[in-house]
Amino acid sequence: MRRFLRRAGPPPQLLVLFLFSTTYCINILNWIFYIRYLRDEVEEGVIAAYIAFSVIGCILFFLLASPLIYWTYARASEIPQKNRRNVLCIGIGLCFFFHEFPLGWIEIYLVWYHGWRSILSSISLFIVWLCFTIGFFSTWLGYTWYLSKRLHFYYTARPDLMPVLRYMVPSEV
Repeated sequence: MRRFLRRAGPPPQLLVLFLFSTTYCINILNWIFYIRYLRDEVEEGVIAAYIAFSVIGCILFFLLASPLIYWTYARASEIPQKNRRNVLCIGIGLCFFFHEFPLGWIEIYLVWYHGWRSILSSISLFIVWLCFTIGFFSTWLGYTWYLSKRLHFYYTARPDLMPVLRYMVPSEV
């Protein structure tokens, strides 16, 4: 019964692919229909950074991150669980560092200093921060798993690296 219920929903990898690809399309549309017409009100550098991070993120997603994320779905039976987790975290982390992190703050800047002016811009802000949240927690969990593995390897798997307790001075507390 549990196996049947588990397969009832869409796989998380496909949801992430759909959400991220939708985000990139909405960001490009937001620039086409809204951001580029704000040249009189918004600094030129903000507009240039918006389109630069949108294009860089889009290229990086479609050429590198989406194959990594899809690979964890398509070859799930052939890849060990640990490797699937690592590859998924790398793919989402690439999107986070090169698109969601910079664009999230640019979107906040635009709303903070120039207000809510467009429905498309509001949707873009919401969806970028949704992807920011997913990317942040995935990257943080991936880094935590990696660091805990390194700490376990260096400090518990090799007792010769641990300080000998008999040479340590006992505390006076």
